[in-house]
Amino acid sequence: MNVVQIGKEAVASFAAGDGTVGATPATLTPGGAVNKHVVVRANSANTDVIMVGHSAQAVANGFVLKAGDQTPPIYVDDLAKVWLLGAASNPGFSWIAS
Repeated sequence: MNVVQIGKEAVASFAAGDGTVGATPATLTPGGAVNKHVVVRANSANTDVIMVGHSAQAVANGFVLKAGDQTPPIYVDDLAKVWLLGAASNPGFSWIAS
């Protein structure tokens, strides 16, 4: 049996970005292809949580990111499949995708 060690596979390139998210669900922008996964981190100065989900309808019950928290790797093929929801304070976040 061949065992693939994903953590040791090199990628040709990666992308990163940051932004804020308000009380209206939004996808990671700019949307684009992802080869492996994306990780989202809430800024450490945030006073409100950020929710992460797979759709605009499901994000309100999604993965909770408190200040400084990050998601595990989210295996998607497009950044537009990752939805975020914040609060009126517009909490900040950053992301990295490979």
